[in-house]
Amino acid sequence: MAMSAGVKSEEELEEIARRDITLFEKFLQDPDSELKKRAIYVLSRLGEEDPLAVEKVVKPLVSCLEDDDDAVRASSIAALATLGDSMPDAIKPGVEMFLKLLDDEHLNARRNAAYALALIGEDHPELVKEAVPKLISYAKSGSDIIRANATCSLALFARGNPALVKPYAKEFIAALDDENEVIKTNATYILGHIGQDNAELVKEIIPRLVESLKNDSILKENAAYALALIGINNPDLIKDAIPLLLALLKDSREEVRATSACALGATCNPVALKSLRDLIDDGSLVNVYHPEGRVFVATTVSEMARHAAKKGMKRK
Repeated sequence: MAMSAGVKSEEELEEIARRDITLFEKFLQDPDSELKKRAIYVLSRLGEEDPLAVEKVVKPLVSCLEDDDDAVRASSIAALATLGDSMPDAIKPGVEMFLKLLDDEHLNARRNAAYALALIGEDHPELVKEAVPKLISYAKSGSDIIRANATCSLALFARGNPALVKPYAKEFIAALDDENEVIKTNATYILGHIGQDNAELVKEIIPRLVESLKNDSILKENAAYALALIGINNPDLIKDAIPLLLALLKDSREEVRATSACALGATCNPVALKSLRDLIDDGSLVNVYHPEGRVFVATTVSEMARHAAKKGMKRK
């Protein structure tokens, strides 16, 4: 008999989950798609609060990736991707299905599958490496939205484990000439991560990154960020960017000021480090990626400037 008859709401499901999470294995196998979607939603919400509380039902949740109902499939991918933020190892059983879902006709399914694979790839690159050439092929052909989505997904892989995208540096360099602004912007971001790992692979495009600092779109922010990453290990390579980066300390966008501060700190240039004092009183909030800890952190432009100046002074 279907379990759905006695279950009417998400609130009721949540109460059951808090009492005995193992009951959700039956809900996730129930023929009622609506029940399954509600159960998945509750698991996703509870997983954000306490991932360990739902770990026991990750395996049946992975099984939902093969559900015939598109909405159930999409919901389960999203839930697993959410859980992967805190428990990448727990979603490893879904790798094979995530790889298949990169070809799903639904864009959200592709996005979430790529996100889950990128999370797994941070610690287990060998499990997800075949996803990268597949995403590269999508970035080169198809509709603009599919190409852009693939490049955004590749940016996640670059952020989590640059070694996964490093063999494709030339493809990302070529993407800097793409007419699609999303592709160009993400390629810039990816090349920064590759350049932090191996500056020789991106040395030729550093002048283009410097020129991109004059752009009025998000490309300017990503170019500053890429230069900051490259400059971490190779400060001399980004010194030509100093005049433009100094000007960007007064940019209207908080993120641009913050990433420019990082890049100036990476140059270790005394004039640049002195100029970071202009941002000491800038309390604007930003959410930035911390390349060493591989996490996003909420901070202020002021803190970014202090950190960049301190780091630059140490390396002089």
